[in-house]
Amino acid sequence: MYKELSKDENFSKSYPTWIIAYCVDSNSFFVTNQRHFFWEYDNEFSCENDAISYFKTHLDEFKTIRNEILNSTGGWKISSDLYLENTRERFKI
Repeated sequence: MYKELSKDENFSKSYPTWIIAYCVDSNSFFVTNQRHFFWEYDNEFSCENDAISYFKTHLDEFKTIRNEILNSTGGWKISSDLYLENTRERFKI
């Protein structure tokens, strides 16, 4: 869904909190303190490590989310590993 940026926002602005986002081009999740990505998890985290830890302890949830995205976008196999760019880790689910 298209969402217009407010006047004080830009794509490179950093925020005080961190989010988990997904990139359909690379079929990977990443943790960032920026916004306006293809898909963003609703929860915000106080630091990068908290977001990474949350991702690693909720792999089934992120597999479901990723598979729902892939079912509507195509391009990648839903049997592919989950990948977290920050740590360069693959997770077999």
